Amino acid sequence: MATRETERKQDQERLLRPACLVCEEGEGSIVMKLEMPGVDQDHLELHYEDNTLQLTGRREDVLEEGSYLIRERRPGSFYQAYTLDNTIDPQTIEASLADGVLTVRLHRKEAEKPRKITVKSG
Repeated sequence: MATRETERKQDQERLLRPACLVCEEGEGSIVMKLEMPGVDQDHLELHYEDNTLQLTGRREDVLEEGSYLIRERRPGSFYQAYTLDNTIDPQTIEASLADGVLTVRLHRKEAEKPRKITVKSG
């Protein structure tokens, strides 16, 4: 049975791990969308090294005047790493933050994109 302290730490870790959605978009690109409510662009870092996309950041504590009745948004740091296959071109990775969502576009290398081969007659 988990102790109250263990449950609190698990809840905090869950809150500080950005929810992620990954989908293929057209031929040759993958889009990742990560929920980042309350995270400022200046507090986000994205690195690519050895087929790993690493995301680090922090959410600052915003204190409102008055007494809290419910306070579910927690400040803190987070780290998330995604292992990518070698078909991704690291030079073309793009990222943008808008409306609390970090969008990362990953493009496949030209040689790795699916292509249609025309069959010639004769």
